[in-house]
Amino acid sequence: MLRPLGTLEQEIMDILWKKKEGSVRDVFEELKNGKSIAYTTVLTVMNRLAAKGCLKRKADGNAFIYQPAQTQDKFLSGIIKKFLTGLSKDFGKELVARQFAEGIESLDPKIAKELLKISKK
Repeated sequence: MLRPLGTLEQEIMDILWKKKEGSVRDVFEELKNGKSIAYTTVLTVMNRLAAKGCLKRKADGNAFIYQPAQTQDKFLSGIIKKFLTGLSKDFGKELVARQFAEGIESLDPKIAKELLKISKK
């Protein structure tokens, strides 16, 4: 399956989507509770996420405060749109639409109904 972010990148983004903003130290402290990780690794990954446009940063004394460049919903929406556009170009819109429809039919009817309701917004 398509993974736009690596595992550590995703963990960092999840933390910042939840907290809204934070320093490298803030993110490092939250990450180190669950694993062995170096502060410099977190710094490097957060700088890469900023370079990719996933995070924005602003100076705060000698450090930076990072925040997501967009909401988690907007990020996911953009990834899905790019993915579907690529599939449509590679395989044709009709095939993608048919597979999507078949996928919805295999879902729990309550979930399928909710997806259809959301898609009409």
